[in-house]
Amino acid sequence: MFSKLFPERLPSTWRLGLLLAVLMACSTALCITVAGWAMKQNLSSIARAVVLDDLGEYAVLYNRNGLKEIKDVFAAGGHENDQAVRITSSDGRVLFEQIPAAVAGYRWPDNAAANLQASQTLLITVEHDRREQQLLAGCQVLKDGNILWFGRTDAEDRAYVEHIRDDLWLAGLVSTVFMLLPLWWFVRHVLRPVQDMMKSTHNLAEGSTDARLVAPDAVPELQAFASAFNAGLDRIDALTSELQSANDNLAHELRTPLARIRGNLEIHHDHSENAVARDAAARGMEEIDRAADLVQTILTTRAGEHKALKLHLETIELRELLTDLHDLYKAAADERGLQLTLQAPESRLVQLDRQRINQAVANLLDNAFAYTPHGGAVTLELATTDDQNRILVRDTGPGLSATDLTKIWQRFTRGSAASANTPGMGLGLSLVRAIATAHGGQTGCRNRDEGGAEFWIDLPAGDLHNVHTPSSHPVPCSDQEQSC
Repeated sequence: MFSKLFPERLPSTWRLGLLLAVLMACSTALCITVAGWAMKQNLSSIARAVVLDDLGEYAVLYNRNGLKEIKDVFAAGGHENDQAVRITSSDGRVLFEQIPAAVAGYRWPDNAAANLQASQTLLITVEHDRREQQLLAGCQVLKDGNILWFGRTDAEDRAYVEHIRDDLWLAGLVSTVFMLLPLWWFVRHVLRPVQDMMKSTHNLAEGSTDARLVAPDAVPELQAFASAFNAGLDRIDALTSELQSANDNLAHELRTPLARIRGNLEIHHDHSENAVARDAAARGMEEIDRAADLVQTILTTRAGEHKALKLHLETIELRELLTDLHDLYKAAADERGLQLTLQAPESRLVQLDRQRINQAVANLLDNAFAYTPHGGAVTLELATTDDQNRILVRDTGPGLSATDLTKIWQRFTRGSAASANTPGMGLGLSLVRAIATAHGGQTGCRNRDEGGAEFWIDLPAGDLHNVHTPSSHPVPCSDQEQSC
């Protein structure tokens, strides 16, 4: 409920701090209001008691010794700041009054005591024309029929209440500071570790499988959660590595039996006189070739991911390489009703493996052709800077989902827009990344603002100092590569 009071992007720390500040301010204001009201009630009761007590005392003095003793006692009492006394006749004439400047300006009622009997008292609250202070006035009928008045302002009571209010506000401020100490603890040991965990999970979502939740200063519950979560990630990572290793080993072991089966089919095809048998043998060899290509793709991808792919480097002009690919794919684009455009205003001489880069860019073009509808456009572009060469392939297809942007480069992962009729097993883009990595480059993708997707391969400019040479440990590879 309270979360709706704050903007969505406001961090939880500020939300909690503002919420505590608002609650503390409301609590302090409520306490001050209740305390002020209670003090006013108590002070009002005390003031009434004081007025009645002094009124009775002065009445006794007057009835016993007359007006002189009232004058002497009032002067001796030092009431010149907030108290006044006066005596009037029954018809309202003032016989005596002692009204200090602080009590001046109040309109004493004239006929308030008209219905009072002897020794009866009456209390009246009198307002001032220009002051906030009120005068509490009491009157009593004396034995001789005159009326005794005694008044007291609430100026002292108001000053006392204001002083108490200042003290309460100070206490509320100090209390707020003390309440921020648990907030600081909560931020340090709960919110900050949660934010660190969110960063780790974000890295995991982007494909960083070695990321783990880190919460060294967190509360025990969060530390236990992080440990359990990391244990699960370790188990998943181990199972994934084991599965990938099994796939790689299986692919490596399948090459020899596939080659033998194909050889037997070739012999059968070449020596059989039966047309049906020859046709079946030919189709069988085509399927074996597809399986062999799949095996080779898996092995090449693994070698590239481990930076152990053997490259046959040569000096290549990138614009010439892309022009050849454009010319090769132009007929296929026309057949599909697509417009294929080449944009390569500048060229660059670089050292790379022509066959591998051709394979990588061809995979990007095949991917763009597969997802671009009839009448769409595919663009092949070369963009060069001082330290980088970027090969881009743009399409006008359906684009990429949020999951595709982080997962599509993984092996056996297809785009969310793929259908049963879309060719491929989800190895093309993983092979593209493996080849780019082997050349010391990287890959990327994004959705275009005008629609469609954009894929690119970044290759270092110059002599490719970042190209990794094959490692010495054995990695499954093809017969053509001999060793990796």
